[in-house]
Amino acid sequence: MQKVLILTYYWPPASGPGVQRFLKFCKYLPEFGWKPYVVTVENGTYSSVDETLLKDIPEQVQVIKTRTNEPFGIYNRLTGKEKKSGTVGMLNMNSGQNPIKQMSLYARANYFIPDARKGWNRFAYKAAKSLIEKEKIDIVITTGPPHSTHLIGQKLKQTHGVKWLADFRDPWTNIFYNETLPRTANTQKKDKAIEDSVLQDADKVTVVSDGLRDEFSDRAEPTVIYNGFDLDDLAYQPWNDKNRKFTIAHVGNLMPGQNIESLWQTLKELKEEYDEFGLQVKLSFTGNVDDGILAALERYDLHDMAQIDGYVPHLEATKAMMTADMLLFIIPNTKRNQLIITGKLFEYIASRTPILGIGPTDGNAANILRNAHRDPMIDFDDKAAIKKQILVAFTKWQEADAPFKHDEKDLEKFSRRGLTSQLSGILDEMCEAKVKAGHD
Repeated sequence: MQKVLILTYYWPPASGPGVQRFLKFCKYLPEFGWKPYVVTVENGTYSSVDETLLKDIPEQVQVIKTRTNEPFGIYNRLTGKEKKSGTVGMLNMNSGQNPIKQMSLYARANYFIPDARKGWNRFAYKAAKSLIEKEKIDIVITTGPPHSTHLIGQKLKQTHGVKWLADFRDPWTNIFYNETLPRTANTQKKDKAIEDSVLQDADKVTVVSDGLRDEFSDRAEPTVIYNGFDLDDLAYQPWNDKNRKFTIAHVGNLMPGQNIESLWQTLKELKEEYDEFGLQVKLSFTGNVDDGILAALERYDLHDMAQIDGYVPHLEATKAMMTADMLLFIIPNTKRNQLIITGKLFEYIASRTPILGIGPTDGNAANILRNAHRDPMIDFDDKAAIKKQILVAFTKWQEADAPFKHDEKDLEKFSRRGLTSQLSGILDEMCEAKVKAGHD
C-alpha cells in the first residue's frame, strides 16, 4: 500500500467542514490503496470542538500531534475570551470594538502573515520530517486554511524532494474577511507573494470550487474536488409529531456577511400578513450566530419564533438538516462571493430537505444547486422570490401528511467515497511521476 502524509491544522476534536474534508478522505483512502499518516496540532485554537468525531478517526490512520505557539492566548486574555477559543470568519468582529480589540486586530492582520497559526509550522515540520524519513513517504498533502500550513509542504519539498499537493478549501489573499481587516499595503503585497510562491511550487493543487480553480489558474493548474457528504452521517429519521411547527433551519455558523435584511423583512411581513405563520413556523439556528443577526431578529420581532441551539456535535447537526422542513443557505454578501461553496451545502443536498438559497445567482453554489435539481438561488434583494418560496413550502407543509423530501437523483457524484476516488487518482499520478523522475 502506498503512503501519504497529510498536514492539517484542523482535526478532531476540532469541528467544522475543514475537519470533515480530510477526516473523510482518510476514511476512504485505504480502499484505493493509500495509507494516510496525519500530522496535526495538539490542543489547537478552535471555534468549537466535537469530541464525538474522535471515534470517526480510522484505526489504520497514524496521527501525530505536535505543540504549537500562537498569539491567541494573549489575545483572548486581553479580550476576556476562553484561552483556546478562536474567531471564526471574523464572527462578531464588528460588535463592540474597544481599543484593545482594535490593536489586537491590527496586529493579527499585519504581524502574522499569512496567518496567526504559523507558529505551528516549526513543530509540524519537525514531526513531518521524522515521519517521512522513518516511513519512506514520498507524497505530502497540505490543506488550508490556515494557509500557513502550505509553507510546511513547500519546505519539505525543498529539503526532502517529496511530491507535494496543496489543497485549498478557501481563497487565500482574496478571502472575504480580509476586506474588513486593517491590512496595510505592504502586508497585502507580502501575503500575495507567499501565495504566488506556494501555487507555483506545488506539484499539484486541488480546490473545492470551480471559481477557486479559476482564481488560481494563472499560477497553477488546479483540480476541483468538491466537499461532499457521507451517507453514514445522514441516517434519515422522519418526524412523527403531527403537532410540530414548520421548521426553517440554518445549520452552521452565521457570520456578519450573512445578515440579510431582506430575509428578516420578508419573514416579518409573512408573520404580519398570516396569523398562522407566526404561530406555526419556527426559525431554528444550530451553530454560532453573529451578534448582529441576533439583534436583527429582535428588531424585526422574530425572536419569539427563533430557537438558538448553538454548537452541537456533527451527527446532531445532520439530524437537524434531515428533520427540518426548509434549510436556509446564505452565501456571505461580500465581494467575489461567486466563489464561495460551504461544506454544508452538500450535506444539505443529501438530506433531501428543500433549500432556500440566498446569494449570487451566477455563483458556484448556484450552479451546484441547479445540478442537484434543487430550487434556484435567489438574489439577496429579491424579497418577492424569497416570500414565494417560503409560502409555497409552508402551504405544502400545511396540506401534507408527511414532510416533503426531494428524490436522490445524482447524489453519488457528491459522496465522500467518490470524491476520495478522485483524490486517489491524483496521488497515483504523483507517485508515477516520482518513480519516473527517479529513473531519469
